[in-house]
Amino acid sequence: MGAEWQALASLWLRTDTTLVRSGRTDLTFKEIHQLSIPDEWKQWMFVKAMHTDASCPSETFRKVFTDYLNGLPPSTHKVGGTAMDQAWSRPGRTGVIGLLLCLYWQAVYSGAGKDWHANVKHVESIFNAILAIPDL
Repeated sequence: MGAEWQALASLWLRTDTTLVRSGRTDLTFKEIHQLSIPDEWKQWMFVKAMHTDASCPSETFRKVFTDYLNGLPPSTHKVGGTAMDQAWSRPGRTGVIGLLLCLYWQAVYSGAGKDWHANVKHVESIFNAILAIPDL
């Protein structure tokens, strides 16, 4: 997936490490159930919490995830915004790694295309917004 993907993975690692200081832990089954995220991502969280293998998403996942990112409040992507208001703004299996996972699924199972590159930029801006939070 190239240099763009590698740079985002490096940014994720910094973000995940920073989020450890937030004191947030993995979501519970009940909290996962209540999330308003794509179903494939939610199912992945469930199976990771149970330490089992997840299934691959459908070909329509590219549109589902793109719509999800586009539906987030614009302030989620901005420094000083509301990124931490999202339940997945945490380290670990139920955290920001899900954003990377969804991008990976888009590239491998749903055909990357222009959506994927735009979504990488969305996720990059979310990670940068989290990293800019002074309290973390």
